[in-house]
Amino acid sequence: MAGNPKATQLWQGADVYIAPLGTAGPSDLTASWAAAWKAVGLLDGEEGMTEAREAETGEHYAWGGVLYRRTSSKHKRTFKFIALEDNAVTFGLVNPGSTRTSTAGVRTSKVKNPLAGVQFAIGHNLVDGTKVKRRIAKTAEVVEVGEIKESETEPTVYEITVVVFPESDGTLYTTIETDPEYTAP
Repeated sequence: MAGNPKATQLWQGADVYIAPLGTAGPSDLTASWAAAWKAVGLLDGEEGMTEAREAETGEHYAWGGVLYRRTSSKHKRTFKFIALEDNAVTFGLVNPGSTRTSTAGVRTSKVKNPLAGVQFAIGHNLVDGTKVKRRIAKTAEVVEVGEIKESETEPTVYEITVVVFPESDGTLYTTIETDPEYTAP
């Protein structure tokens, strides 16, 4: 059978981290995430993390219907994940500009109309045994929050989609990962 099973990916653990805008992430596979990076908490592993791409494309034809050029513009990259915890990080992503306090075991949230343009850095850390994949985007913003359902039969979840903005050199994000094709000398 052709192929390399080591090059497949089925992640057994994952975390999403949020930090202030422009915060640098780890530069290798073993360094801890700095204190500025705060974990979103438990994630829905079955739904995983979804990366989506969008762009407008155009096809240009010469007389006679001959395709001579294809153009692409307005590229956009998004990440979607489902947070299971209602903690300070998730609250801030779902309700930008709102506040939450806790006194003597009582939590009070003042939810305001969401502020547009609240940006932050986002990092993903995926693990499967000794295989690690880290993705760091220095500038991101929440663009969609799914319906939040509270019921007696299903846990409350927070479906969050963020858009990633490019750095000045066009880099959307940096991925650092175990190379499945590496063979030690």
